[in-house]
Amino acid sequence: QEDIREVDLHQQWFTAMDQCEDLFADGWYSPPPKGIAVLFGERLHFDSLRNEAFWSGERIMDWARDSFYAYASPVGRKNGMLGDLSVTLYFGEDQAIRDHIYRCHEATLEVFHALTQVQTPAQLLARAQEIFSDFGLASNVISRTDAAPTNLGHTFPFTDVSEESEALSDEAKKTISQARRFLNEQAQWSFEPGLQFTIEPQLIDPRHPELPKVTQHYVVQATQEGFIVCNDIDELLEQYQLI
Repeated sequence: QEDIREVDLHQQWFTAMDQCEDLFADGWYSPPPKGIAVLFGERLHFDSLRNEAFWSGERIMDWARDSFYAYASPVGRKNGMLGDLSVTLYFGEDQAIRDHIYRCHEATLEVFHALTQVQTPAQLLARAQEIFSDFGLASNVISRTDAAPTNLGHTFPFTDVSEESEALSDEAKKTISQARRFLNEQAQWSFEPGLQFTIEPQLIDPRHPELPKVTQHYVVQATQEGFIVCNDIDELLEQYQLI
């Protein structure tokens, strides 16, 4: 679509989710408005999506040059299950950007392999930082709700919702946000079976700041046998030949 702004795609995405009867489309991670963020080009170098400067705005997409970031956080009406998803895409022909996105993906896959080699989230974060460095990358996650300076993701708390409600209340959104446990350097708890958590590094190349920040967002579940990674988002990366 020509001349599409961040706010246009933001609204189109919200409208599409809102038509799904099984979802509270007005997401739990709020702000940003509606629990959704759409950013183009240089604006992918955001600090926190809670920062109003990085809410979806008037920036117009340049399909030949810009990278594209999208985030949403809908909640299931029937089961209270949290949606927490994001993806970074690129539709142009700059091979340096394509190679960078591929490298970010390969580094994140190595973090999944490290899951069976660690006992706590703190150990996983330390190993992930080593992996990113080996790939010439760094993760610069900035959280407004985590006391630690950086993290690799967070748990999914259980949520009680009423499917008859029109929308999630502000109180419910706050409860969800505050109930999360972060995968940070202070996290010494274990990955007990049944636990669900995100792996969502925000990767940059410190040597090439002109390259986009890349977020490829995954959900992991711990089981008795190991870990299950929900990697459906990779279908988009494959569709646009990014991996």
